[in-house]
Amino acid sequence: MRVFLLAPESPARDVLRALVALGIAPVVARPTGDTAADGQIQYLRVATRGDARDPMDLRWSRKALRAAVRDTGPALLHIVGDPWTPTAEVGAAAARDLKVPYVLVGTSSLGGPSGFTARWQARRVRDGAGGFAGISRPALDHLIGGSTPLPTAVIPPTGLVIPPTTPPRLDPPPVVFGVIGRLTRERGVDLLLDALAETYGDWRLRILGTGPAQEALEAQAQRLGLSSRLEWLGALPREERAAFFASVDVLVAPSRSTPQWVEPTGMVILEGMAQGCGAIVTRCGALPDVVGEAGMIVNEDDRPALTRALQGLVSEPARCRPLGAAARQRALERYSDGPIAEAMVAMWRRVAR
Repeated sequence: MRVFLLAPESPARDVLRALVALGIAPVVARPTGDTAADGQIQYLRVATRGDARDPMDLRWSRKALRAAVRDTGPALLHIVGDPWTPTAEVGAAAARDLKVPYVLVGTSSLGGPSGFTARWQARRVRDGAGGFAGISRPALDHLIGGSTPLPTAVIPPTGLVIPPTTPPRLDPPPVVFGVIGRLTRERGVDLLLDALAETYGDWRLRILGTGPAQEALEAQAQRLGLSSRLEWLGALPREERAAFFASVDVLVAPSRSTPQWVEPTGMVILEGMAQGCGAIVTRCGALPDVVGEAGMIVNEDDRPALTRALQGLVSEPARCRPLGAAARQRALERYSDGPIAEAMVAMWRRVAR
C-alpha cells in the first residue's frame, strides 16, 4: 500500500524503514531538501513558503502538492496537523479533489481556530477525514471533541532514540531525582522543592535547564535549606543528555496546566524512560498517558501526594531500579520505531479498506 505522508517535519528514517518492512511504500512530502529515493522510501520536495518550524506559517503550494499526490497515486494521505493549520487544509483539499481518503493527526491539546472562516475550514477538514489520530491521548480527544464512529489511534511523534543498552547506575542511596526542561511556573519545580523539603532521608536533585523562574527557585531552595542537595546544570545540548540521564534514578515532572498550556508530548520524560530512568509525573496533558502503569502519577499541585511518592522511594531506594526498568520497557513497547509503525499501519488499513 502506498501512503503519502504530509507533515511539517518528515518522520524519522527508522520509522519509515519499519513501514517498508510492514508492506508500506511511503511517499514523504518535504518542505526542504531534495527529491530523492531511499530504497522503497520516496521523498518529494514540494514547494513551500514560510517557516517550516511554525505550523501556522508553513504554506505548501496547493498546485504542487496536488500534482505530487496525483502523480504518486497513493491509497491514502496521512496528514499531521491540527485542522485549522495550512498543512491540514491544503492536504485535505488535495485528497478531496483526487478522491483519496485521509487520516488527520492532531498535535494540540488546547486552542483552536479563531474567526468564522478558520472555524469553517477546520470543520471541513475534520468532516472529510476517514480517521483521526493524535500525537497524545489529549491531542486525540481535543481533535475529535468527544467521540466519533471513525477509526482513531494515538500515534506518538517519531524520533525517540532508544539505546540498545543503558549504562550501569550506582545503587542508591542517595536517591538522585532529576528535572529537565525550561524553568517556568508551569513546570512546577516550586512544588517539587516544597515536597522535597518534607522528604526525609538521603536524596539529591539535579536540574537540567534554565528559564525565567530559576532565580526565584534558587531563592526558594535557599529558604528551605535545600541548596546543598541541589545541582543546577544549566542548559546542555541534546547529544549530552545521556550522561545526565545516567546520573539520575527518577525523573520528576510536576507540571501544572494553565488555560494556555498543558504538557504537549512528554518527550523529555520519554527520553529519560528510554535511558532507564523512573518517572514521577502529574496528571498534566500527555504525561499520564506517556508514563502509564510504568511510573508514579499524582494530581497537579498535590504536594502531599508528591511528597508521599518521593518519600516512598527515599525510604526504599531499592524500588528505583525496577521503576527504571519498567519505564524503559514501556518506551520500548510503545514508543520505539516498530510499535509506532505498527500503529500507523493498523490505522491506515482500517481507513483504506
